Formats: sequence, C-alpha cells, structure tokens
Amino acid sequence: MYDLLTACPLFRGLTADQIRGLIEPNDNHTVTRYAKGDLIARRDTAYSGLMIILKGRVTGLMTDAHGRQLVIDTLEAPQLIAPAFLFGGYNRLPIDIVADEQVDILTLHRGFVFEMMQENVLILSNFIDIISNRANVWSKKIYFLSFKSLKQKVALYLLDHTSESNAVVPVPDIREIAEFFEATRSSLTAVLEDLQKKHLVRCDAYNITVLSREGLGDLLK
Repeated sequence: MYDLLTACPLFRGLTADQIRGLIEPNDNHTVTRYAKGDLIARRDTAYSGLMIILKGRVTGLMTDAHGRQLVIDTLEAPQLIAPAFLFGGYNRLPIDIVADEQVDILTLHRGFVFEMMQENVLILSNFIDIISNRANVWSKKIYFLSFKSLKQKVALYLLDHTSESNAVVPVPDIREIAEFFEATRSSLTAVLEDLQKKHLVRCDAYNITVLSREGLGDLLK
C-alpha cells in the first residue's frame, strides 16, 4: 500500500517508509474494498474522512431535476476523492461516488489529516496544491458549461485537450464522449462531421486530429 501512496498527490516527495511512519502507528485509517457498481458514498453525507483510491476507478454522479444521472468526474488510483470538501463549514459530499470496477479505498480520518499537515509541511503544501489545481479544473468546467451549443462545447474540449505540438485526441467509445457532453451519439457524430467538412478536424476510428486551432477558436466568439 505504501509503495502505491508514493504516487498519490498528497504524499508527493515522500518515500514509502516515510508514509508508513506517518500512517501505520495510528488507528485513524481504514481500507475498504468495493465491487463494481457499489455505491461508495452518497451525496450530502458528511465527509469525515479523506478517501484515497488505492486501486481501481470511481465515478462521481449527480442526478438532475429530470432524474438523469450526470457524470461529473472520473478518478483513478491513486487520486483523492473530493479533498476540497473535507474541511470547512459544509463538509458534505456534493456527488454520489460509485465504483467503476473493483476498488480499494483508503480513508484517513479528517482530524488525522489535519495533524499530518501540521507536522509535515510537505503534506500541507501538497494539499494546498491539490485544492488549487482542482479549483482551476472546476473554473474551466464552469466556463465550458457557459456555452450552449454542442459545437462550441466540442470545440472547447478539443482546444483544451490538444496543443500546437500535439494536435491529436484519442477517441474512446463514441458513447462515452456523448455522455460527457450530455448529448446523443447521433448529434455528436453530426457535429464532428460538420467540423470535418469545414476542415477544422480530421476523424478516424481511433483519433480526432485538430487541423485548425484558429478555426475552432472562432466558434467560441
């Protein structure tokens, strides 16, 4: 477990032995295994312990007013789950957390996390970096949601996931991408075909290649 945690953002810069020395002497932690499809935590429940994924992948889901489940985030080991909601006056989970496959979760009691940050400035610095990075990600998502048309959302997604030096976005199952945009497969396919006709992108079975970043940028104006 401790070798795995050396790759966790919270313990970045620490060795496995150092992490073991922090965690093992205390009883303020648990490791729980979940099967695929298990509900790990429910929305609005008190978040009294920091959850770290040791193995597997989880999805954060939110149910809208029409009863549809929306995918908010997907996290893989060894990421932290909702660290920004561990402290503060409203420390409740904003989403449901569901196991995508067999998952092992390490939970560190909130008070113990606070003690670690007091005793080890590196952990404190790492935690601040994690919160700041998450805030940046969510600000981009809010900006993303400000666009109403699917074409604009696709253009922004492609610009965010490519660069001048790397213009290729690997394509998983088209259904997964459609769910990310909360769109049907047919509507997403129509948008990509339109972007291809305008020579802004090139699509094949495995990749989307951006041909004109400037052209995609014009769609956002």
